[in-house]
Amino acid sequence: MFRSFKRWFASTSRPQRMMWLGVLIIAFLGFVLGSTTATSTNWFCTQPCHNVHDDNTLTFNAGSHVMMSCAACHEPFEGGLIALTLAKIEVAPDLIPTVLGTYPMPLNENHSVALEMGDEFCTQCHDLGTREVNASYGIIIDHAAHTDRGITCASCHNRVAHPEEGIEYQQEGNRHHEDWMVMDACYRCHGLEASAEAPGECSACHTEKFDLIPASHDAAGWYEAFGESGGHAAAYTEEASRVAQAEEWVAGLEEVHHSEAPEDLGYERTVNTCYTCHLKQYCTDCHGVEMPHPAGFSEDHGDLGLSNPQSCATCHARSEEEVAGNEFCNACHHPDSTPGTSWIDQHWVSVRDSGGSACFECHNPTYCATCHVSGEEAAREFMLQEAQ
Repeated sequence: MFRSFKRWFASTSRPQRMMWLGVLIIAFLGFVLGSTTATSTNWFCTQPCHNVHDDNTLTFNAGSHVMMSCAACHEPFEGGLIALTLAKIEVAPDLIPTVLGTYPMPLNENHSVALEMGDEFCTQCHDLGTREVNASYGIIIDHAAHTDRGITCASCHNRVAHPEEGIEYQQEGNRHHEDWMVMDACYRCHGLEASAEAPGECSACHTEKFDLIPASHDAAGWYEAFGESGGHAAAYTEEASRVAQAEEWVAGLEEVHHSEAPEDLGYERTVNTCYTCHLKQYCTDCHGVEMPHPAGFSEDHGDLGLSNPQSCATCHARSEEEVAGNEFCNACHHPDSTPGTSWIDQHWVSVRDSGGSACFECHNPTYCATCHVSGEEAAREFMLQEAQ
């Protein structure tokens, strides 16, 4: 074949060779242009090639950018045909895991796309200089202040093109992503501590008449003096556990983002919701004792209860009368007791009904004898000495 081409090439004139060379160049450019155009359509992106993105297609079709092409945001729009062709060549190896089904799940787990997407993808259509932006009711957003500090559009608006609310993913192993338009996500940078990158006071982002109290705080059992008030404690425990798991996940990330966003921009899931309104020492300041209780607290909390009973009564007193003395101890140690009545005067009922074995979990057997043998007055004196 090569010899035949060589003979043909030698037999043609120079003008003919130039003409055929031009034809080949035009055909090549036509092929490149046609292939890059065809492979940049939404149909090609979501059907024959990137079937890995079936779930992404569901969210895209539910978004406000559904009339735009995938390439408008996910492929270079500056640099012309050459830049677009090079981008196609760069992602060509992705075809192998797509065909073999070995692509990782969940898709875009580490939010790489949002963190690496520059503002130019958004500002090619959106110009905040000419477009009035209305934030949600009660919210104040200074876009210029964020842009000046290198906060990219996708650093906050990461789910605009692919909203997930109401979408049930079909691909096994896939899951919903963080939505950085929620308040917790703001506290990746904002914070109440002096060391925070941005202010966290309510007035920095909320209007004066905005209701700042979450609905959960008004629920029954959230906090009620001398009543059921474990709601806030349970919520904090659950939140602290969730954050600890998230921090462990982040610590194990292998991927390093080459992001246009600030390097210290973290993940929303590592933000403790409680600390978006309260300083970390808020719990301790309110309870008058370290909260949550430190390790070993249950073994040596008696000294604190005797020296500062009010700190215990805040949570454990069952009535206002119990706050004045140390009878609130009965709420934990003698939960069957009647509030407002001395345990000494009613403990015999519990012993009669349940036996005395439970008493010896805390008391030495001779403790009972001190009272029953020596009399009540001696017992009270003995207990006072123990307390001191």
